[in-house]
Amino acid sequence: MPANDAAEAPIYETLVQEHGDVLATARKAAEETQQRAEAVLDFRGPVAAVPDDSSAEPAA
Repeated sequence: MPANDAAEAPIYETLVQEHGDVLATARKAAEETQQRAEAVLDFRGPVAAVPDDSSAEPAA
């Protein structure tokens, strides 16, 4: 069952309202981490500075 199918999982919509869309937040963080890792581990040429966003507040 897809996580975004609220018709079959009404509790999911309630949890999103109470706690935010944790799955979307985790997915976004994973994508950003993967992009950062790819940039840092790219040994084909000069290394460009990769900004560190760890000081940014987490999205609520």
